[in-house]
Amino acid sequence: MKLLFITALLVVWISPMRGTPCKTVLRVKQEAMEYACQTQRRPLQQAFGIISIPSVIQGTGGGIFGLGLVDKAMKLAGIQILEVKLPELNVKLVPNVGLQVSIDTHFHISGNLAIAGNIEIKAGAGVVADMKVSRAAKGFPLLSVSACKSVLGEIKVTAGGFGVLNVIANAVKGHIEAILRDRLCVSVSNVFLDFNANLGMLVGVAAIGEGLGLQYTIPSPPVVTGDYMDFDMNVEYQVEEKTVVIPNGAKDFTLPPTAGNKDSMVNMGFSADFFISMFTAFQSSGGFNMEIPSTSASVGSYLRTSLLGSYITEINKRYKEALPVYMKIVLSQTPIVTLQANQLLIQISPYVELFVVTPNMRLQHLMTLNVGATLIGKLDVKGGKIKASVALGGDLNIAIASSSFGSCGCKADCSDSIPQPSVLNGYMRDIFEKAYLLELNAALSVGVSLPSLPNVQVIHEVIEVQEKYVVMSGDVIYTK
Repeated sequence: MKLLFITALLVVWISPMRGTPCKTVLRVKQEAMEYACQTQRRPLQQAFGIISIPSVIQGTGGGIFGLGLVDKAMKLAGIQILEVKLPELNVKLVPNVGLQVSIDTHFHISGNLAIAGNIEIKAGAGVVADMKVSRAAKGFPLLSVSACKSVLGEIKVTAGGFGVLNVIANAVKGHIEAILRDRLCVSVSNVFLDFNANLGMLVGVAAIGEGLGLQYTIPSPPVVTGDYMDFDMNVEYQVEEKTVVIPNGAKDFTLPPTAGNKDSMVNMGFSADFFISMFTAFQSSGGFNMEIPSTSASVGSYLRTSLLGSYITEINKRYKEALPVYMKIVLSQTPIVTLQANQLLIQISPYVELFVVTPNMRLQHLMTLNVGATLIGKLDVKGGKIKASVALGGDLNIAIASSSFGSCGCKADCSDSIPQPSVLNGYMRDIFEKAYLLELNAALSVGVSLPSLPNVQVIHEVIEVQEKYVVMSGDVIYTK
């Protein structure tokens, strides 16, 4: 089971210093805990079914009944646990402690008693185990049994379908009770310790794309209330194995108690820093950069000097013959990411270089544009990943930074630092919508993997963008 992605000289990921990680909160509700507990029904049945019950020898000297029977008269041999049932298996959250698991179990056991022949034993038992959830050194949650108590219920011993003498039944009952009382808790502890291997899968490095990944870690034990358990999680994005540093440093984040769908099994809250770090990593890996040749299927017809000359006449004056144009879009500045109610805003300021492709296939600089754009991000959750797509919001702000022709419609040196309205606004908007954003969305569609457990799938996902955070709600199913 697999969550993506101020100046041109400051490429944030090459800093040797590790920044403060951005935060998410994984909230697991009582309902999810109950469901997860049920997934352990089979492992518990298997563990109880292989409990070893040794033979027992009772009686010495005169033996039972004072009849001088030999010591081996009460040897219980060939013991087998034929069936284990768990009619009740429950879990509840214990504030500031962890979990309490209660198990009601029934055993069907067979054996052979020298004095009575083949016998059957039916025993009921209850187990109550307190589970502490701590943090392992490698940053994942760790379950351990902090207290356990087993109580044996009715034990019935029969031979051939009939009851046996009390003195025999009591001897067998005492032996079975002593063994089960001791070993039930050991079996419970072993099952949940084995589950820790699965919990270790919550953290680690998940690949997003070539050279781009992220890592979840859990910095502290969870906060447990009577209704849910909150796991604070650190998230670090990595580009070429170097940690992305958020430009202004990450802030602390907590998920409000009422956040998300109250009827869902799990909620996961994402701080604004999560998306700042995501798009910073995407920019650092070159995800916002694009080269558009004149042969582009989507906008090739736009990349001609004759078409550009219809917007800026100086171009046609210089290039009498219609020539192909090659375009390069580069974002060297970190995107500015903000959250608003129901939308994610990403402000980018790429520079766009246009080159004329001469008849001898050499590139000749035509002009460089500074472009300011606001992208409206849409978030979705599918297949255990959070995915983003973007669309243009509002007009582009365009200024011609340099050119190889005329006065280019702005101040003489074309270096005014304040972007000016440009006749190229509609032209560049078409380029962005028909080519640039299509490639961005294809890259973003890879998605960012959310924390997951083996054979556990999140379904019915709903994602909401609030002013200060994003929350994903869903239910879980066990797929094994």
